[in-house]
Amino acid sequence: MSILDGILNRVTQRLRLCNRLILAPIQNKRKLMKTILLLSGAVISMLLWSPSVRAQGMEHNNPIYEELAARGRMTSGQITIVYGVPCVEVMLESGESIRTFVQSISSLKTKSLMVQDRIALLNRTHYLLIVNGSGNISTDKDKIFVPLDYSIEPQILPEFLPGAANHEKYILIDRRQQYLGLYEWGNLKYCYPISSGTSNSTPLKKFVVNYMDEVHNSSIFDQAPMDHALNIGNAYFIHEGIVPGYPASHGCIRVFPLHARFLFYQWAKPGIPGKIIG
Repeated sequence: MSILDGILNRVTQRLRLCNRLILAPIQNKRKLMKTILLLSGAVISMLLWSPSVRAQGMEHNNPIYEELAARGRMTSGQITIVYGVPCVEVMLESGESIRTFVQSISSLKTKSLMVQDRIALLNRTHYLLIVNGSGNISTDKDKIFVPLDYSIEPQILPEFLPGAANHEKYILIDRRQQYLGLYEWGNLKYCYPISSGTSNSTPLKKFVVNYMDEVHNSSIFDQAPMDHALNIGNAYFIHEGIVPGYPASHGCIRVFPLHARFLFYQWAKPGIPGKIIG
């Protein structure tokens, strides 16, 4: 059970208790006093277990929050829950990447590899992309969410997918959230950021991996490179490319080069089914 589920259960129990107490006949002053005390206790307990109070405590005590505040890196200081993880929003400077940002913050630098991967995942981008950089490692995404607790695993795609339970391998592409999930017998094994087509040009559909092409160029868009490509019907492919944190392709599904190569060389094969949702 998650922390949020526990909070909701406690609040529900106390609300039920309040209803019983309010509806019960109050026969004398002693019962009235007891009712008032119990109601007060219930209200206090609900406040102590509310997410907002827990967030305030985290603001004062969390070393990451304190360092980011001292350096003036946060946009507002407000804690936002992103896929179940408490985060603050940070503004990256021109020429900065997630990697260089992490290296500049001592409370994040100690576990830099894991931290930069987690930040990149939550922001649907790559830690090497440079804000207003040049070439194919540039991005204009200058605001990112930075987790305050790296022990909490983000809950992005379903951990279990009933429709994939009868398949050894299955690919789920969530166009709205911009993530791709690789499932084995219905269980989520890998979750990667993607960049799908602008203006919803990536169709919502079921698909099968028809064939795979190690070196591939677009036959439609000026021979654009689409290496480590998996064809999922007609001219649509999953292939390596730039993933800036939002839809940016002509309709294909871009994934980071390392993710595309893992998919191509180690995980995928023709015949694997999948679905594009969102």
